[in-house]
Amino acid sequence: MISLAIDGALFNYRVAGVAIVDGKVLLHKTPSDKFWSLPGGRASLFEFSKDTLIREMQEETGMDVLVGEMLWVSENFFVYNDKKHHELGFYYKMEIPSLTDLNDFIGVEGDSELLFKWHPIAEISNLRLYPEFLVAELAQNPLRVNQFTSGFTDLDKA
Repeated sequence: MISLAIDGALFNYRVAGVAIVDGKVLLHKTPSDKFWSLPGGRASLFEFSKDTLIREMQEETGMDVLVGEMLWVSENFFVYNDKKHHELGFYYKMEIPSLTDLNDFIGVEGDSELLFKWHPIAEISNLRLYPEFLVAELAQNPLRVNQFTSGFTDLDKA
């Protein structure tokens, strides 16, 4: 996975998917996290970003996904687990053909559980959703292509 430790900080290259069904967006979090994010994960060296999303969703949920157009590119700077991060993120439209319902479900990341939940887009402003640009962008209909940068956010604080 592309995650480089440099001068006590981490650089991550992350790819995430935007799955929207019936006005709800699929988000995930670990049980200990205080925030939600779009599902996805870190790319491997020499892996195309769309392939990263396919692999991550298969590993974390066991589901096959269809990856559509790229929506957003973001550069995020944040503190997580007391460590500074610089994250380059690619965000794609994503479909889950095998989806039969919008129930919450548990996925896995390594030895840890991930909670997956479909949140009504109309209510996501009430969530702690990261990166922060997602609240405004997910409310756009249709979704629009864009790029974002952010200052430092401390994800360890409530």
